[in-house]
Amino acid sequence: MSAPVIDAPPPGLWLLLRVATVVALCAAVAGTVTSGRWSSAFGGIAVAVIVAAPLLRVAMFGVRWLRIGDRRYAAAAFVLLLVTAVGAALALL
Repeated sequence: MSAPVIDAPPPGLWLLLRVATVVALCAAVAGTVTSGRWSSAFGGIAVAVIVAAPLLRVAMFGVRWLRIGDRRYAAAAFVLLLVTAVGAALALL
C-alpha cells in the first residue's frame, strides 16, 4: 500500500481566507458599535462572508481537482455546492 499523497493548497487560498477573516471581523465589530440600519448591514456582511468563504474554498478545490484530472473529488465538490445552492434557494421560497 502506498502512502497518501498530500496536495499543496491552491494558490491564493491563504490570501482568500485571511482577507475573509479580516473583513468578517471588521464588519462584526462595526455592526456591534453602530446602531440601526448600519448595524444590520454590517452584521449581514459579516454573516455573508463567514458563509461564503468555505464555499469559495470548496469551489477552488473543485476546480483544482478538475484540472488535475481527479473527476470524483471534483464531482463531490460541485455536488456539495449544488446541495448548498438548492438549500439556499429553498430557504428563500
